[in-house]
Amino acid sequence: MVNRIKFLFVVVVICLVSISSVYAENGSDKSGVIISTDKTEYNKVEIIKIVVCNQFDTSVLYCSGGDRFWDIEYFKDNKWMHPAYEKGGGFQLTEKNVGESCYVALYERMPPVELKSGSTLSGQWNQKICPFGTTGPDEPKTVKYIEKGQYRIVFIYGFTVSSDDPYRLSDFQTVYSNSFTIK
Repeated sequence: MVNRIKFLFVVVVICLVSISSVYAENGSDKSGVIISTDKTEYNKVEIIKIVVCNQFDTSVLYCSGGDRFWDIEYFKDNKWMHPAYEKGGGFQLTEKNVGESCYVALYERMPPVELKSGSTLSGQWNQKICPFGTTGPDEPKTVKYIEKGQYRIVFIYGFTVSSDDPYRLSDFQTVYSNSFTIK
């Protein structure tokens, strides 16, 4: 009986050591870059808080589009889509003081920004979009709230800048937040 207990104890210890070494080998104890929202369900017009955390042992680079470091996708017809690809699509507005009109503004491309190991980025989205529309960029568009549905936030990062374009990441990675519902 004592020998069986010793045998079982040795088997359990070997299994635990094997599991921990697998985690250490493939980096599973480090989750890399994580993006998340504060909730999984929002009412229309409710502020969505977004956090990105770099859990790598090294810095990562990301591109910031104006005041946003993230993008969004929605779920339709069993696939994730970007709102700009739809008729009447647009881009997300984050400025709190946006009135009823907006303009499609083209931002100057900025070089990638560093997010140090262990650092976080925080942002929020007010569920407003500025539709692209069919008029020229100098014509104001009417701000609207995003439609109800299922969404997720997208964050793109990399470790190096492209050798032929100082504004582009090479070998970039894409991570997605938890999906969330706007009611």
